[in-house]
Amino acid sequence: MDDELELEHLRTLTFAQSRIPGLDALEAFVPTGVESNDELAELTSRTGFSRWRPVEGGHQVLILYQGGPYDRRRYTLRKGAWDHEHCKRCLVRIPPMTLCWVSTGRDYTILCEDCHRRVNAP
Repeated sequence: MDDELELEHLRTLTFAQSRIPGLDALEAFVPTGVESNDELAELTSRTGFSRWRPVEGGHQVLILYQGGPYDRRRYTLRKGAWDHEHCKRCLVRIPPMTLCWVSTGRDYTILCEDCHRRVNAP
């Protein structure tokens, strides 16, 4: 998205200051070739967030976890493993409990301090 169009869109959103804590995640190894499966899709659909890190033979996957059943043989609950967010605009890493800005509507968007300042600049 073009920078000016993105700024225009972000200016339509309402933001509130927030400090997002480290959150729990489900972790699994997903072998190459089986990245798409119903169980993984269902777990991810609960929050809409997952992180995939390439490792030998596949991916280490973290799925933001906010409760509900899961296969304890396949997934490991990792307390506080969801340990950062990324600014939607500049992609800077935002550590837990760092002051940031979160949209209050349906379009869930996180901005770092610098990008929020730029969005609100005249």
